[in-house]
Amino acid sequence: MMRICALCILLSAATVYAQPVPPPAPVPAPVPPPVPSPSPPEKGTSNESLHEGGDARPWAAGVTPENQKKALEMFREGNQAHNDGLFAKAVEIYRAALKFWDHPAIHYNMALSLTNLEKPIEVEAELQASIKFGAGPLEKGKFEHAKQSLLLIEQQLATIEVSCQKEGARVSIDNKEVFVVAAGKPNVYKARVRIGKHTFVAEKPGYATGLDAPFIGPGETFRIELKLYTAEELTRYSRRWKAKWMPYAVMGGGVVAGAVGFALARSAQSSYDDFDTAVRKCNEQLGPNGGCMTNDANLDLRDSGDSKKTAAYIGYGIAGAAIVTGGVLLYLNRSQAYQISSDDYRREQLEKERAGAKQITVTPVVSPDMAGAMVFGRF
Repeated sequence: MMRICALCILLSAATVYAQPVPPPAPVPAPVPPPVPSPSPPEKGTSNESLHEGGDARPWAAGVTPENQKKALEMFREGNQAHNDGLFAKAVEIYRAALKFWDHPAIHYNMALSLTNLEKPIEVEAELQASIKFGAGPLEKGKFEHAKQSLLLIEQQLATIEVSCQKEGARVSIDNKEVFVVAAGKPNVYKARVRIGKHTFVAEKPGYATGLDAPFIGPGETFRIELKLYTAEELTRYSRRWKAKWMPYAVMGGGVVAGAVGFALARSAQSSYDDFDTAVRKCNEQLGPNGGCMTNDANLDLRDSGDSKKTAAYIGYGIAGAAIVTGGVLLYLNRSQAYQISSDDYRREQLEKERAGAKQITVTPVVSPDMAGAMVFGRF
């Protein structure tokens, strides 16, 4: 806002009224209107500098006296609106006057009104048009003031160059659509913008929205190519743990524990069978009351079977817990999809290109006179 006010003061210092001695006004008065007659003005008039160069005035070439007269009338009307503080109305009148005569002084005065409306982009365009033919069309001193004002304006603006090559995509800047990508066209948008943060968006059905919101500084030229990618291109998969083998290892441990438990159960049953056989043989020799059931050797067989049976049950329990735990871990570590941003995708592609560029190829070379290898590298 301070820069805009400074520009208003600078431009105001360069203005004069259409009348020789006007009453004081609260706003800067515009440059006096151009005179439609091609003859030099009378000495001492306020618009004397408009006719420097005599008849060789390129800004008047091809403009009929009638159109010059209409432009002059509208120009004076615009000056009055400007002096009354009706800046929007003044701009409208000046633009209408330019249709009859594209005179640099009209552009200059319109820049004054636009400055009060705080439209630096349009002010810059009008000031550039006002100095197109040099100092000739403007009053003395106005040309230098216009150039100084342009220097101030340039510190408030930046240049953008936005492109997109995805056919059918709609490109918007700051929520305003600027173009639709079409085949055979440049599909590039160039413009001046105020300094600050701006959003650049490209959209097309079936593609992830391309979005960038950088901060653009004074005098900067910001170039960006908006690229669109399908959801498939931006989809990545991740797991909770990088060790994908962990759930399977736990389940595998459970299977092993179950197998050990099964082996122990079979061994326990074998011990019981040996115990039964020993007791039967003992009874055949000593009779039913021969104490075969309490024989130490036979008791060892039964105790061994009991121990193995207990161990088998423990193994089964461990196996069941491990398999269940492994299943839970397998579910928790399942592959889950997520999407990366367009910037991340471009960064990935750049890293792949760099990695591909750093390659070394070794090719064996065998000939009657030599044997060796040829090394080819790219860095």
